[in-house]
Amino acid sequence: MARSSSSADGGERRLVFRVGDQSHEIDAAPVLEVVRVPHITRVPHGPPALTGIANFRGKPVPVLSMGKILDGGRDVARTGGKIILYDHGGAIGLLVDDVLRLSADARATPLDGLNTLLDAAFKFTRRASVDRTAHTDHGAEVRASVQLTALLSFRVAGQLYGLPLDDIREVATLAGEIAVIPNAATAVIGLVPMRDTVLPLVSLASLLGFDCSPSGEGSRIIVIEHADNLVGLVVEAIDVIRRLPDDAIDTVPAVLQRGRGDAQIVAIGRIEDGGLLISILAPEKLFGHDAVTQAIGQSKGARLMGATRQRVDRFEQFLIFQLGDENYGLPIGSVDEVVRVPSEITRMPGAPGFVMGVINLRGKAIPLIDQRTRFDTPASAQTAKARAIVVTLGALQAGFVVDGVSEVKAVSSAALSAAPDFSSDQTDVFDRIAHIESDGQMILLIDPQELLSRAERDVVAEMTEEKTVVAGP
Repeated sequence: MARSSSSADGGERRLVFRVGDQSHEIDAAPVLEVVRVPHITRVPHGPPALTGIANFRGKPVPVLSMGKILDGGRDVARTGGKIILYDHGGAIGLLVDDVLRLSADARATPLDGLNTLLDAAFKFTRRASVDRTAHTDHGAEVRASVQLTALLSFRVAGQLYGLPLDDIREVATLAGEIAVIPNAATAVIGLVPMRDTVLPLVSLASLLGFDCSPSGEGSRIIVIEHADNLVGLVVEAIDVIRRLPDDAIDTVPAVLQRGRGDAQIVAIGRIEDGGLLISILAPEKLFGHDAVTQAIGQSKGARLMGATRQRVDRFEQFLIFQLGDENYGLPIGSVDEVVRVPSEITRMPGAPGFVMGVINLRGKAIPLIDQRTRFDTPASAQTAKARAIVVTLGALQAGFVVDGVSEVKAVSSAALSAAPDFSSDQTDVFDRIAHIESDGQMILLIDPQELLSRAERDVVAEMTEEKTVVAGP
């Protein structure tokens, strides 16, 4: 339904909608459009009337439940419902059960005070823009003294490998059709579209000399960049982000350099927890492989056309994680590392409900924060996919436990927008929104420095100090 206007005789036109068994009518002049209910992203700790945010023509629009605004506790069912896009100092969505007609209706209850009700339920102001340069890497100073190397770890043929995080553009799930390249090398899987370019896909298992070559649905694509070239390495599964100290990284024994695929390995890392070893790969060696060179050559023309746009658009990388049915994002520069949640966690008597306990990470006590509790997500049993995202907040380092970590996503500056002011102090943690073109959804992005309030930081810091004293010599 397009935007309404006054009738030909100059009379005011009214839009009639239904909430439950009650019909209401409003002035149709501020109505921009009536649409079916799209995917709505929930905003944890938002005001009661806020159902979430939705993507309307590439812009984030707050969606309010008219049931809660009019009836207090009653919500409106999304299935079969409608959203009235309404101009209230900017577009907002009004979730109703149905839109009945565009005319006057003596049976409908006039809502002449709608704007007052909306003002009471929600603030429609935007926060001041944030200086992102000041928050590029919150943990840089802490990590500089330790000299840690950041690696994305993943599985190939059941073995653990890693690539420097700085060389990775993004991580995505393999899905959709793949264009097969005729007479290509065995390791070359094919080509897939990615934004304004074509990405060559190569089986990392084949490059490393394994017989298996994962390329089915659910495999992961690691997009790496070297010398202005992009290639997608297909692997079985993503593990975690690890930061290893320099003294835990050794040169490769000479015997490993004799294999057909092992020449790509430049170092071996020793992981303290579990006594695991990780084979560290070098992008320059991977890009020097004949199969990778061939794949890049097949897609060079299309890729160069996309490179012009990439020089104009600035990309930011975000770690995407899950809590319940929702996805959220953290700037990758603020993430120290991502670790598995250990089965044994030291509980702290008297700790707040959101603190799960403390773990030992390279000799340092790290408190674990349950993000389900803090983001008002329904509780469920912890699974093997649960991860702790370790972030440095000032002088404090803490791990935030989430249901899973799915990918590292590069988002252009054009696809980022400021988050609306959700009218709740607890929603200040969300400062921006990423617009995902592929599925039309939006991901709430988190300002790392807002993950813990000042009072919560003091409590967690005190717990960490106590644990350190107890565990000390």
